[in-house]
Amino acid sequence: MTATTSLRVLGGIEVDVRGEGRPVGGPKAQQLLAVLVANRGRPVSTARFIDSLWGEDPPPSATATVQSQISRVRSVLAPGFRVVLTSGGYRLDIEDGEVDADRFEGLLQRSRTEEPSNVVSLLDEGLALWQGEAFGSCADLAEVRGEALRLEELRLAATEAWAEARLATGDPAAMVGELESLVESHPLRDCYWRLLMLALHRSGRQTEALRRAAELRERLAHDVGLVPSRAVVELEAQILADDPALLAVAGHAPTSRRTGASAPQLLGATSFVGRDPEVAAVVDVVRDQPLVTIVGPGGVGKTRLAMRVGAMVIDRVEDGVTVVELAPLRDPGGVAQVIAAALDIQPRQYRTLESTIEDHLAASDRVLVLDNCEHLTEAVAPLVDRLRSACPRLRVLATSREPLGLAGEYVSVLAPLSLPDPTAVTAREVARSSAVELLLARAEASAPGFVLDDDNAVAIAAICRRLDGLPLALELAAARLRTMGVEALAERLVERLGLLDQTQRGADGRQRTLFELVEWSHALLAPNEQELFDQLSVFAGGFDLPASQAVCIIGAADPPAVDTLASLVDKSMVLLADPDRSRYRLLEPLREFGVDRLRAREGLVGAERRHLDWYLGLAERGGVGLDGPDEAMWSDTLARDHDNFRAAHLAAVRMGDADSALRIVCALREYAFRRIRYEVTSWAEVSASLEGAAGHPALADTLGVSAYGRFVRGDMDAAIELARAALVSGDGDAPVLSSSGLPERVLGNALFYLARISEALSWMDRMVEATRRSGAPAPLAHALYMRSVAETSVGNPVRGAVLAGEAKAAGASTGSPTARAQADYALGLALERTDPADALACLERAGSVGASAGNRWIEAFALTEVRWLQARHGEHIAGLIGYVDIVDTWYRGGDWANQWLSLRRVLGTFIELGFHEPAAVLHGALSAVGAAHALPFEPVDADELSRSVDRLRSELGPSAFVAAVRRGASMQDTEIVAFVQREIRTITDSG
Repeated sequence: MTATTSLRVLGGIEVDVRGEGRPVGGPKAQQLLAVLVANRGRPVSTARFIDSLWGEDPPPSATATVQSQISRVRSVLAPGFRVVLTSGGYRLDIEDGEVDADRFEGLLQRSRTEEPSNVVSLLDEGLALWQGEAFGSCADLAEVRGEALRLEELRLAATEAWAEARLATGDPAAMVGELESLVESHPLRDCYWRLLMLALHRSGRQTEALRRAAELRERLAHDVGLVPSRAVVELEAQILADDPALLAVAGHAPTSRRTGASAPQLLGATSFVGRDPEVAAVVDVVRDQPLVTIVGPGGVGKTRLAMRVGAMVIDRVEDGVTVVELAPLRDPGGVAQVIAAALDIQPRQYRTLESTIEDHLAASDRVLVLDNCEHLTEAVAPLVDRLRSACPRLRVLATSREPLGLAGEYVSVLAPLSLPDPTAVTAREVARSSAVELLLARAEASAPGFVLDDDNAVAIAAICRRLDGLPLALELAAARLRTMGVEALAERLVERLGLLDQTQRGADGRQRTLFELVEWSHALLAPNEQELFDQLSVFAGGFDLPASQAVCIIGAADPPAVDTLASLVDKSMVLLADPDRSRYRLLEPLREFGVDRLRAREGLVGAERRHLDWYLGLAERGGVGLDGPDEAMWSDTLARDHDNFRAAHLAAVRMGDADSALRIVCALREYAFRRIRYEVTSWAEVSASLEGAAGHPALADTLGVSAYGRFVRGDMDAAIELARAALVSGDGDAPVLSSSGLPERVLGNALFYLARISEALSWMDRMVEATRRSGAPAPLAHALYMRSVAETSVGNPVRGAVLAGEAKAAGASTGSPTARAQADYALGLALERTDPADALACLERAGSVGASAGNRWIEAFALTEVRWLQARHGEHIAGLIGYVDIVDTWYRGGDWANQWLSLRRVLGTFIELGFHEPAAVLHGALSAVGAAHALPFEPVDADELSRSVDRLRSELGPSAFVAAVRRGASMQDTEIVAFVQREIRTITDSG
């Protein structure tokens, strides 16, 4: 055996000589060698060779051919390998490690005993050996199939272990794209789903993690009739409960000294001391009541109780639990937007957002948790009332300091933790109180070594009684035990809070107790800590360290030191929400206190101004970054701070700052389009109407964003009107080229929908011209991709392929995954008729690359064609099943322009399969909305579909055909989606 010669089977059969792959010979030689390698070390008889190579009908010369091919293989392999003839047949003798599959298995075996950091490097090396499927085209041979399947299963196991190790040691956000791709490729492998959920949760995307769990539940139920594994259900419950243990990764303990557990983090486990009866009671009520509101003062633990209840019932409701965090929202008008975002839906065509939510939940068996409603009651209550009337299987679990005030509302009053008996004086007697239990748990974390004994029992009991057993108050008090003894703490609390005894009235007294304790805890902070805490209250949802240093100014315009923020974390005034990202947030009662402090000393406006400036800058940096190689990172970054962008835009509107409002919309437009977060298009309409918007350089693009929003919702006339307005200069009515090509892009798309083809192509040419003039390669790549799709759609696939190559060249310098995906999509579309195999590969790659960068739009757009190609080439069931998710993506995103394209492909498959009545219904729906010319749709496809509809009319008969078409034309959009998904499931189940 030479050190420079080996065999490759992980991707095909080749001899590797000094790093260069060499084919063995013709097909029969490769097949014979594949059989030998699959059985290496074991003899294979001539009869088994013949059976594997020719099956049941071998030629007369089969034996001679085997012998001849053995001789050929020996000559190619010599001198490194030996094929020996034994009594049992021919045997391939190979030393360990001379086959890439053996090296791969060795690395996998070693990884099972290594630390996570070493596991990653070992499996990186092992997985890099794979260049395709094991044994390539020879994998289906009878004598090879078992070994090929075994290796493929080991490959999946290695990929799972690699992903788990990467997640344990690296950046979870960077893993999201990888795991999304693995989930798409292997939708029934439990491990990939669990790791994706965990990566999303660690990236601060709890809602998306829970959505993926719901998606897995739906897929399993539909595809194989199963339910998620216990591991998935338990992880889902932990995510719902925001269990701090999920944040722990190798080398990063979330309860470390500097980044230690603060009050909110402990609500997953330790802060639920003594709450089992309350949890059980609310769980029982939620089963039967459509609206349950957990009521209590701030800091009593309403949020964690709701999360724990959600975790307890999640496996009992078909569509899972959706959590809506209302605390960051200041504007009551945004309630529907926040609920829709949590449900991952956007407004439907010609429907309000409230109606869209109602439609989406109409038949849903779901628990909707609305957390922190008290400051938005006037907006929340009527929407909840509407939903519970229209959605019979929906249950709403709300938390608030007061009831919503609706008829039939079940109010669960959450009392503070139990207090020690006034006569208790010994440690044993005092320890029976759940308030004491919580205080001790937090004291031990704050001051290691602290214990309850008879000497301090009375003081501890006094602290718990003085704080009324409020969990948050106990957390804040425990944080002080590091700097003062328990006796001193008890004395200070009596002095500080004693005056309240004469003025407290009813339940409000506990709220005032908490406020007074927060005020006292704030007073104990150093002046620089006080200033920082107050200014941190301006953030919505959360913030990271750079944001805090940019927004918060201490003393003479100096940014705060890192140690100051760390000190606030140690004192439980700030929550470290994500240790890996150094991401923080304030609990709502503390944030309210900070806002009041800022307002009282007239610092709120300045803090909001700095907040706006920072997030405008972040949006603009992200807008640039999205067009480069770090697109996935920037997409996740922008998504993580969506609440802050919403707050910043609202502040700009409130200040009348048209410049900032317009710029933040333009900066976020590609993020919004790619993530299908079309809420930003409504910001555009508001921004364009501000005084000072007229004549602004960003107005044209802002109107383009607004026009795009109208286009995706199917309002073509309004989209065209807005896009034309964007292109009219301030000096006259003649249209001019835009700086981005966005208005021209909208006009091209909308005019195609209206069958005004020549106009559409003209505007697309202007789009290309505008982007060339701008000098920005990413917009040019997008324009060329669209122009390519247009050429293919009007019957010029050769020109489409040329333009796809130009799009690829334009995007190459950017390193943008979206640019690559778009070019692949355009080329795949152009090749569909002449080279379907290459077309499918291009389209699948486009979807995978787009998904890895967080581009949900191009992923769904590419998969629309992938499923169509599968169906057109005989894989009808696989294609149809795939459309269930695609249709759901457009439905949730409110993207009706692309929904009709997908449904048009579904129509063709229905006809091919002979499901005539559903096809006629869908034809009626598509005809009613006029999607006959929308991109992409080649003339040959249109002709085929037209002939198919003619056959459909003939098969059904005139009266039945007309009745079905009328039925489809009369359907609302949500009815059409439900109809299509139901029919797909019926067809695929029967198939």
